[in-house]
Amino acid sequence: MLEDNQIYIVVDIETNGLTSGEHSIIAIGAVATTADQEVDSFYKKLQPLDELSADPETMSWWKTQPDAWQEVNTDAEPAAAVVEAFRVWVKSFGKSAVFVASPLVLDYPFIRWYLRTFGGEQLFEDDQLVQRTLDLASFTSGYLTLPLAQSRRMQLSPELTKGMPEHSHKAIDDARGYGVILRNVLAAKG
Repeated sequence: MLEDNQIYIVVDIETNGLTSGEHSIIAIGAVATTADQEVDSFYKKLQPLDELSADPETMSWWKTQPDAWQEVNTDAEPAAAVVEAFRVWVKSFGKSAVFVASPLVLDYPFIRWYLRTFGGEQLFEDDQLVQRTLDLASFTSGYLTLPLAQSRRMQLSPELTKGMPEHSHKAIDDARGYGVILRNVLAAKG
């Protein structure tokens, strides 16, 4: 699936709302992985951007997750510094990064917006601005010929979630879990 010059970057973010450019990322967790193994990880918490607001519904949901909320608000750093650290980390592999998330429609627009807002290159696009992205549930559905409704984390067979840490809403745990699923899906097709 990967070319020799590529690496999967499996990302999970936590936010204070659902719309990039209106709400803030408050944590980024990511794992670099091949089809066989996790190579490295990245985890930082971000201070919300002053010019963006928090979504009341999202904040109500966070009240139901007090441990995760406490974690995401401990040791938060300025967003610009975190984005630069993330950019350096992704580039450190010397490969074209393929962004993987579940769901892609939430995580990728936020990451792309932050990368653009804080300058520098986009990490998940080629020279012709073609995005290198993969929605994990859609990929699982197509790769294993499963109905999409059976391809999300909660519906997957134990074989495909084996080794996955608990989904805790701590971004690094969740990114690591999605990395496990990706590797298990790739191994299942053999």
